[in-house]
Amino acid sequence: MNILRLNKLSVLVRASEAFASGELAEVKERAERLYLGKRYPFVISADYPYPLHLFSPRLSAMLVGGSNYPDAEEIWKIISSRESIIKMISATEIKRTAAEILGPMFEKDFPPEADKNIMKRKQMIGYMIKVVLECFGYITSPGRMQIDTTRGANDVGRRSNYFKSATRFEKMSTEQRDALLAEIKDTEVKKQFLTITELILSGQTEYQKVYDIERLTKWDSL
Repeated sequence: MNILRLNKLSVLVRASEAFASGELAEVKERAERLYLGKRYPFVISADYPYPLHLFSPRLSAMLVGGSNYPDAEEIWKIISSRESIIKMISATEIKRTAAEILGPMFEKDFPPEADKNIMKRKQMIGYMIKVVLECFGYITSPGRMQIDTTRGANDVGRRSNYFKSATRFEKMSTEQRDALLAEIKDTEVKKQFLTITELILSGQTEYQKVYDIERLTKWDSL
């Protein structure tokens, strides 16, 4: 079993801690600033009314960072779209990387040869993918996977990809969740973490109902 540590999670622990303590002013401010009265995305339930992804200070900084994170909002919209999530989960389920399935699109939109911020952009994309998949109950697998282009570099028919290697993910099992739960010492945080992960792993969050990714045959969406 993949042994995961709490500090490898991006949003689940932070959300659990915030709801346990009631210290929600900061994420509320982030949500209001980014969505300006619009309906919030990635809301777990009426009891958890703030966007789950905004419990990541790093992602929040990307989305409001302006010139520090060029095209962040546009890239986030692409990665968090229903179509992209279906593709990423489908790739993950056959033990491929989520990034590679989106790679051709990013290669077209942000040509590497003309991108002065390519490494920063790739890191940003990778982290956004991690947050989205965590919201759907997926966690990182150990190591990175090389993305095979299958043909020689000089072959005009070579299949290229924006990414040369990427992180693989796997669906969090109940056993893995329970192992993470055992690491949490605070009773109230433990309670919140259990409730949030139960909703996610059972597909019962409000955003999972909206995305309804299980309704389509995933292979038909690739």
